[in-house]
Amino acid sequence: MDGLIVDTEPIHFKAFKTMMRDYGHEIPETLMAQFVGYPEADNIRDLKRIYNMDTPSEEMASRRGAIYLQLLRTAPLPIFPGFWGLSEEVRRRGIKRAVVSSANGEQVKIALRRLFEQQPDKGSPDDYFDGIVTGDDITRNKPDPDIYLLAAQRLGIPPADCLALEDTPPGVQSAASAGMTVVAVPNEYSRGLEFPGAAATLGSLEDAVGYLDA
Repeated sequence: MDGLIVDTEPIHFKAFKTMMRDYGHEIPETLMAQFVGYPEADNIRDLKRIYNMDTPSEEMASRRGAIYLQLLRTAPLPIFPGFWGLSEEVRRRGIKRAVVSSANGEQVKIALRRLFEQQPDKGSPDDYFDGIVTGDDITRNKPDPDIYLLAAQRLGIPPADCLALEDTPPGVQSAASAGMTVVAVPNEYSRGLEFPGAAATLGSLEDAVGYLDA
C-alpha cells in the first residue's frame, strides 16, 4: 500500500523528522531510502544506533505514531498512476486481490479510507479487496515471508500462483521468500535500488498488466 498504491512515504518521513527534531536531531533526506519497506520498529532501532540515543523505543514509536496518524488524516494523499486501471483490470479478469502492508491496522484503515473517498463509486475497501493483511496480523514482518504467506492463505491461493507488486527491496524479499512471483515498481525513494528476487522492475503500475497472464 505505502509507496505503491498511495504516496505516503513523504508523510512517513516527515513524521520521523518531526519526532527526531523533538529529541534534538535533524535527519537528512538520504536516510529515507534506507527506511522504506521496513517496519517502524526497525527504523527506530536504526535511528537510536545512528544518533546514539538511549530513549526507550516504545516512547519514540508512540510519539512518531501520533504525528504520522495526524498527518495521514490531513496531508494530501496522492494515488500512484495506474493503480485504479490495473486494479479494475484484475477485477475484470476475476483475479483475487489483497492489500499486504507492513503498517499497523489503524494506519492501513485510514489510508485506504482516504483512498476510497477519492473514488466513492468503488465502494469500501473491505468490499473491494478480497483480503487486507497488515503488520498487526503477523509476528515477523517484512522481509520475512509470513505476511505474504498469510495473504495467500486468506485468498485460498497457493503462493506459487500469486503475483506480488512491491516498491521496496524488503517487500520483494518477503514475497519472493513466500514463493510468489514478484514485480518491483519503485517510487522516487526506492528507484535506483537493487531488487534481488524480482522478476522485473517496472516504471509504473500500468506496466504490470502484462504480468497478469503469467
